[in-house]
Amino acid sequence: MLPDRLGKEERLSKPFLFAVAFFTIVWFALLFGRPLFDPDEGRYAEIPREMLASGDWIIPHLNGLVYLEKPPLQYWATAVVYACFGISEGTARLATGCAGYSILVLVFVLARRLWGLRAAVEALLLTLGSILFVLLGHQLTLDMSLSACLFGCLTAFVHAQLRREEPSACRTWMTLSWAAMALAVLTKGLVGLLIPGFSLVVYVFWQGDLRLWRHLHFRIGIPVFLLVAVPWFVLAARANDRFLWFFFVREHWQRFLTPIEMRSQPWWFFAPVLLLGVLPWVSQALRVLATGWRRQEPVGRFDARRLLWIWSVFVLVFFSASHSKLIPYILPAIPTLALLVAAPRPGHDRGHLLVGAVLTLCFALGVLGFASGWRSSTQGLELVRLLRPALLATAGVLLAAGALSLRLRARRRPLGALAAVCLGWFAAAVTITGGGFAVQGLYSAKDMAAAIVRANASGGDAAGVDAAMPVFTVRDYYQSLPFYLRHTVTLVDYHDEFTFGLNQSPQLGIADLGAFAARWRALPAGVALMTAATRNQLARGLLADGNGATGGGAAAGGAATGGGAATGAVTSGDGAMMRELADFPGRIVLISRR
Repeated sequence: MLPDRLGKEERLSKPFLFAVAFFTIVWFALLFGRPLFDPDEGRYAEIPREMLASGDWIIPHLNGLVYLEKPPLQYWATAVVYACFGISEGTARLATGCAGYSILVLVFVLARRLWGLRAAVEALLLTLGSILFVLLGHQLTLDMSLSACLFGCLTAFVHAQLRREEPSACRTWMTLSWAAMALAVLTKGLVGLLIPGFSLVVYVFWQGDLRLWRHLHFRIGIPVFLLVAVPWFVLAARANDRFLWFFFVREHWQRFLTPIEMRSQPWWFFAPVLLLGVLPWVSQALRVLATGWRRQEPVGRFDARRLLWIWSVFVLVFFSASHSKLIPYILPAIPTLALLVAAPRPGHDRGHLLVGAVLTLCFALGVLGFASGWRSSTQGLELVRLLRPALLATAGVLLAAGALSLRLRARRRPLGALAAVCLGWFAAAVTITGGGFAVQGLYSAKDMAAAIVRANASGGDAAGVDAAMPVFTVRDYYQSLPFYLRHTVTLVDYHDEFTFGLNQSPQLGIADLGAFAARWRALPAGVALMTAATRNQLARGLLADGNGATGGGAAAGGAATGGGAATGAVTSGDGAMMRELADFPGRIVLISRR
């Protein structure tokens, strides 16, 4: 892609190794300290916590209820991390962070094997320059782990096909490829088999590389795949008689073909996601998507570029066709696109470097406009106020990166220009990640958990709340709340993703407000989270005595601060009390029963 300024020797310089060490420290440091954001981070931190606490490593549980939407590989990994290093926000994210870092390593290794050191450095910079990749590498979801397993499968497969004439080496690499594909299935289901399988079939018949079938080593590969992937499915099916239908029909077939998850988006949804996700090199990405299908090797010979192109396009098309669309779904296409962009080709890409620098400067100006509150709603202005320091820092690093890239390009130092803009976007991801502290109250239940711990009459401490203190969430659920409490909560008049679990264990939830009112009256103590509107509904009648009388109703409507002090009470004729302890964004209030 760029003129070689690394020298002819295929050796890594000391400055490069020091830079790698520095970015490694930054990469892993970003995993720690920040509050868990709901819903995904809270959910995927809590499931392994409950797995470790219960000792049930076969059937995942969320808030004490059976939760079979995804296979358990990342849950297992995180539970092991908890057991070794303790339960914290950083250890909850460690599996995701390691998965993202492993992709960076594999991108470098594969690019160097295919095209040399220069291409490897460029591919690494391009991947770091994807803000989508960096942010998701520090956000607790399953998508980065899936991408790592899939890219590991692809990397091992390419190495195997490049060494077809060495039977032992080819067999070893293919065994690793089959194993990585099995791990992908154990991470997120059949998509871990579908992406490699479909990409391979299309490649073989399009490239005419029929010899490839003889080098897949089915005799060892299929047993390895089955040995790694199948046992958990068998054990889960034996432990839960509804597992096979729920997992394969509901969570695969119906999710893809129907809007059952209420995540429908237009077919072009991932186009802007991709454009923003690789903005500093978006023009190069669009070019390789438009031209990368062209044959680079003769018919019958292995063509790595064409395979990478098929893989990237299939990921984008497959998820665009699904009724369930979320931003992280296209993550497996980012490293393969980075490889395609870094692949050597005739001519220079100085024009594309100009586009990347200019787009970076324009985006920085847009961030400044947003930070000023321009055209923001009243609610949006509060968010801007909280994020303004992070937004200004983001705009600052992007402006500096764009300007430096332009200067280096003008001095005919294209590799430096690429490094400046890509590392600038990496730094922008760092500042955006740091902004998570400022919006803790909006997107995390950490403050709610702290208020509940303070309300715990049994002497709860910072490690959690006493199991004897009942905690209810009424008509809603806050995913990170059980994680911070180290304690499950009781759902009231709420199903959503818990429908399957509640159908199997209805006694673990409360069906409606009437049943909750009866339970609340019988308690000597307890706390509940609900909206102010639900609190007022309960105060008007559901917690009244047999004659429907309530006392002190006006007090319940009083505003509260988030400091945890009592701000109002409603007492029914039979002595039941609803004492408001704190309020939170979204008109959520914490009610105590004493």
